Amino acid sequence: MNVVDVVAFDIDGTLLNDNRRVSETDYRLLEKLGQNGVLRVAATGRNLFSLNRVLTPDFPMDYAIFSSGAGIMNWKTKEILHTEHLTKNEIKRIIKILDSFELNYSLHQCIPNNHHLYLHAPHPQAHDLLNYSAAYQPYVEPINFDKLPEQATQFIVILNSHVSLFNTLTIKMNFVKTILTTSPIDKKTMWLEVFNQRVSKANGLKWLCTYINMKNPKIMAIGNDYNDEELLHHSNYSFVVANAPADLKNKFSVVANNNNNGLSEAWNIISI
Repeated sequence: MNVVDVVAFDIDGTLLNDNRRVSETDYRLLEKLGQNGVLRVAATGRNLFSLNRVLTPDFPMDYAIFSSGAGIMNWKTKEILHTEHLTKNEIKRIIKILDSFELNYSLHQCIPNNHHLYLHAPHPQAHDLLNYSAAYQPYVEPINFDKLPEQATQFIVILNSHVSLFNTLTIKMNFVKTILTTSPIDKKTMWLEVFNQRVSKANGLKWLCTYINMKNPKIMAIGNDYNDEELLHHSNYSFVVANAPADLKNKFSVVANNNNNGLSEAWNIISI
C-alpha cells in the first residue's frame, strides 16, 4: 500500500537542478511512483510553452498544473482540462492600480497562448522583465491600452526595490489572486503575479482530484518558493528544498537542494 496517493512537485529550483536537468535518481523515482499507482503531478509557474522546453512529451508524470494553477493538462494525452482567466473589466482595474504605482509589467494572452505577451516597461529597473520577455520573441508586443483583450491569463509585475508594495497591492487588488514569486531569470528579483481569484497550485490540485474522483487523497508536496506555499499547506507531507527562502524553511521540513535529489530524499523520509 502506498504512503500517499499523490506526489506534487514544483519544477524550477525543486525538480530541475541549476543546469535545468532532472537527476537520474529523481527521474527513476517518478517512473517507480507511476508503476506503483501514485499520481505524479507537476505544479509549476511555467506556462506550457516554457514547460515543454524543459520536459519531454513522455516525461514520467500524469498531470501538469501550470501557470501557477491557471491551467491543468493531462500530460499523457496533452489535453487541457481546465483554465482560469482574468476578465476585461479585471484587466482594466489592475492596469489602473499598477500604473498609479509606476510599475513595469507584462499582460499574458489566454491559455494555451500565454507565452504571447503585451509588454509595458517604461519605468526604471525594468531589466529583469526585458530579459524575461526576450525569451519569448517573437511573441512580444507593446500593450495597446485602446485594444485590451477580452480575457487574459495573468500579469507579471516587477517589484524590485518596491517589494514592500506586495501587501499594499494585494489589498488594493482583493478581487484577484496575487502571488509573490522569485524571478526565474536572475533568481533574486521579486515578481508579483496576478491571476483570476481562483488560481493557485493548491486549488489546481483540488480541482484535479475532484475531476478524477479521488476523494480525500493523501498528498506529498515539495517546492522551493512562495508560490508553492498554499500547496504545501494543503498537503499531508510538505517539504522544501534547502535552496528555498529561510522563512519557508522555518515552516516546512527541509530536504537536499535542487542539485542533490531533494524529491527522492523527501520520498524516502515518508516511506520509512
